[in-house]
Amino acid sequence: MNTIRALRQAQGWTQFELALKVGVQPQAVYLWESGRRTPQVLQLRRLGQVFGLCSDQIDLEPASNKMSEPHRPHADRHPGEPVPGSDGDGRATVRGTGDPAPQP
Repeated sequence: MNTIRALRQAQGWTQFELALKVGVQPQAVYLWESGRRTPQVLQLRRLGQVFGLCSDQIDLEPASNKMSEPHRPHADRHPGEPVPGSDGDGRATVRGTGDPAPQP
């Protein structure tokens, strides 16, 4: 796969080193690799230059997202079912007892 992470690791670069080569903050590389953000067009072109590829050959979807379904919080909770750690009225409870949590 030609994900940003795989291409970077094949070169033996850290996220920081890649960020310097592309001209972005290291956090940007982290966000790209985690799939939380995608590079802007100019950044994608620069990535292609750095890796010696056409920017179209860079896979922007992280490998972890391709192998599994996306996280779906609360998927197993039915409508009206109380949130764990709360009583039926939505008040927090003391862990494991079902008793209301003490008020400050």
